[in-house]
Formats: sequence, structure tokens, C-alpha cells
Amino acid sequence: MTVLGKDLSQFSLIDMLRFGITTRITQANGYEESRDSLAHDWVDFFTREFPKDIWASIPNIGSDAVRYFQSLSLNVLIISGGDSIGETPKRDETEYALLEYALKNRIPIIAICRGMQLVHSYFGGKIIKGDEKFSSIHRAKMHEIITEENDVFSINSYHNDLILEDNLHSDLKIIARCTKDFTVEAFVNHSLIGLMWHPERAMVDSKWSNELIKNFLKNYHD
Repeated sequence: MTVLGKDLSQFSLIDMLRFGITTRITQANGYEESRDSLAHDWVDFFTREFPKDIWASIPNIGSDAVRYFQSLSLNVLIISGGDSIGETPKRDETEYALLEYALKNRIPIIAICRGMQLVHSYFGGKIIKGDEKFSSIHRAKMHEIITEENDVFSINSYHNDLILEDNLHSDLKIIARCTKDFTVEAFVNHSLIGLMWHPERAMVDSKWSNELIKNFLKNYHD
């Protein structure tokens, strides 16, 4: 079996991380068709941070995406960012189905920005639209977060919607908040990690962010 030019027969599928990453739905200029797309930043991220592992993008095909995920023997789910929940119903259907499948089958989940909001929504939380003050902090900005250990890091921020602590499900543990408005910036539980920033994009403390993801995966598989 060959995926993205890698002959999987050369590797141990037990030891290899096999990422499945969801895609956003875009409209191509001049064409009356929808397309599934993934930012090239993710290609650079996987090449740089997980050079020995493989990844595959997942099309927005609703609940059939679960069968697609299984057919490639993927063992990590990344729910990617971009757009708000409700804007593209087929993507919502796809990602909710994959999330439910991963939770039921103990597959580690990395939820990025919109993906973190989707997890929050799945657990019964409310997604709140940010006002002008919120956008001045979070929309296409860099800002600081504080962790539960009181460490401060600088991250990128591109989201319009927010998660508040008093609306968070008890199964989700906060591990980082924004230093300016204390909105939730990251959470974990036994099977997932949610990050409101984009680790695939440039930011000051990218090394810390990448180690956070790697430690989650290491601890999960240990």
C-alpha cells in the first residue's frame, strides 16, 4: 500500500502514526463546484514535525468518512480549523461522525481552532460569537496565553468564536487561557487535545506548541 509516495510495507504500522486530517470546503473562482482543501502549511508541518509518519486528508463525505478513515488504517484524527460551525453542513456532518467514531474507538484526537469548537459543541457546550473587543484580541493577531502551570506563551489567533470556562463540560480540562480576556485557549481529556491556535502556522512559541502535541500523543500511546 502506498500513501503520499510512501510504501507502507517498509514500516511497522503499529509504531507509525497515521494521521487523518479533515478539510475545509471551498469554492473555486470561475467554477460552479465545491472543493475539499487543506492549507499547504499542514504539509510543511507534517514534513517538519513528523517526518517518519504518514498523513492523509479526509474528504467531506458525511458519515462515509468513517469508512474512508478505516480503509487507510489511520490512527490519529486531526480536526482542522477554518470557517465556523454551521457554515458548511457537509463538513459538520463529516467531522461530527469522525469525532464520534474516534471517541468510541479510543483514537487520539487533535482538534484545532474550529475543531476545538466542534468538540466543545459535541460535549454540549455553547459556541459564542465574539464581539468587536474580542476580535481586536483574537482575529488575525498574536497574543499571550497562560497555562495551568502559570507559564506564558505567545500564540497566533484567527478565530471569531469563543469558549467560556463556565460553559465547558466537566470532562474537558482547561490547560491554557488567554491572558487578556481569560477565554479558553486549550483543553484536554483522556482521548483528545484541543488548541484554539494554529500549530501549522507561524508563531513565536511554535516549539512549545509542537511539543505539547507530541507529548499528548506519546502519553496516549504509552
